[in-house]
Amino acid sequence: MTGGSGHVGGNLVRELISRGYGVKCLVRKDTRALDGLDVELVQGDLNDASAMGAHMQDVDMVFHAAAFVAVERVDESLMERINVGGTRAMCEAALSASVGRFIHFSSVHAFSQMPTDRPLTEDRALVSDPDAAPYDRTKAAAQRVVMGACDSGLNASIIHPTGIIGPNDWKPSRMGAVIQDIATGQMPIILRTGFNWVDVRDVCRTAVNCVEMGRKGQNYLAPGSWGSMKDISDAASEVVGKKTAYLQLPLWSAYLALPFAGISSALTGNRSSLNKGSLHALDVQCRDIPGVLAKEELRHASRPLAETVRDTIDWMRSNDRL
Repeated sequence: MTGGSGHVGGNLVRELISRGYGVKCLVRKDTRALDGLDVELVQGDLNDASAMGAHMQDVDMVFHAAAFVAVERVDESLMERINVGGTRAMCEAALSASVGRFIHFSSVHAFSQMPTDRPLTEDRALVSDPDAAPYDRTKAAAQRVVMGACDSGLNASIIHPTGIIGPNDWKPSRMGAVIQDIATGQMPIILRTGFNWVDVRDVCRTAVNCVEMGRKGQNYLAPGSWGSMKDISDAASEVVGKKTAYLQLPLWSAYLALPFAGISSALTGNRSSLNKGSLHALDVQCRDIPGVLAKEELRHASRPLAETVRDTIDWMRSNDRL
């Protein structure tokens, strides 16, 4: 699997090991998510199809979870190279190595969010606007690459999680950092908005189910439930035993603070959770994501948001993150 040292990867490895699979992970330098696990770690260039094909010899299945995830403005050429070029190389390698099964991790952001007042299902058009957010655009392009590889014989399926949160988040992810700030009282002001959040463990369970239950060339949305930032804050308050947020502001007010967030980020070197891309994702979104196909075919099920928040904070506590 690729992306083994990331948030999804660390949880996916645990799910695979719990089912008795031997796992080989393509990783980068930070491997804390895999410490103490019985896995084979390998390094290499994701875009080197020949090297990836060599790693896939005698491998039964591939999970492609590596991606450049960002909602802010970034090096678009690098994102294109990783998200699209890397996916292309992985598909070519899997075909050359005659891998039996290929599971590609995409995102709900690969789909056009318009119209927002209709349920978002697997037949929704992929992002095609050249001015769309780079992450959205590259994840849509990567999906087209996978579908093209299916036409060439690759036995691939695609998983589209919504907003992923949950434990074993070492780096941490953007929302992991937000939950950490809420739990420690460093985010007393929250926005009156929300998203469809899904537990990373539920996504990984569904992805492994997809190996045997999923159909070639089929994509599957793996949603959780829509929850507001207040819902997350309230759940965190229950866990830490004190109020965590004292004021809610409308989403539009955050746009006014963007220049100051940018200056603060530049001065401190810390990535800000407040940027134009993140606000757009919260502002233009489909709330109704039924995920019927994954529920019926892959036995996808999502746990309550409050349970995920509790488990995430408990994990942070036990790993000196709070």
